[in-house]
Amino acid sequence: MQFTDSLSENTEVVRELLAGVPADARNRAKRAAIAIENTWNKLKKDYPRDPAVALGAAFAIFKLAEMITSDEREAQREGKGLIVTLDDPRR
Repeated sequence: MQFTDSLSENTEVVRELLAGVPADARNRAKRAAIAIENTWNKLKKDYPRDPAVALGAAFAIFKLAEMITSDEREAQREGKGLIVTLDDPRR
């Protein structure tokens, strides 16, 4: 299991990873997801059907993904990682 350039495949990877984390960590993950989803829902309410807002939100989401994976690659070089997939030799 590893991240690819496919959004749907990456969603499945994250879904599988979430299924394997302890309950307290899963609750923290859920709170993080809800916080981001609430922000998106507020933007949709404040700026309904605004393509500029959708584009800005998409940019932010992809930038976050880029930062997470960039930080992860750096952490892996140092022998520690934020996200450990099942095929990771450190497991």
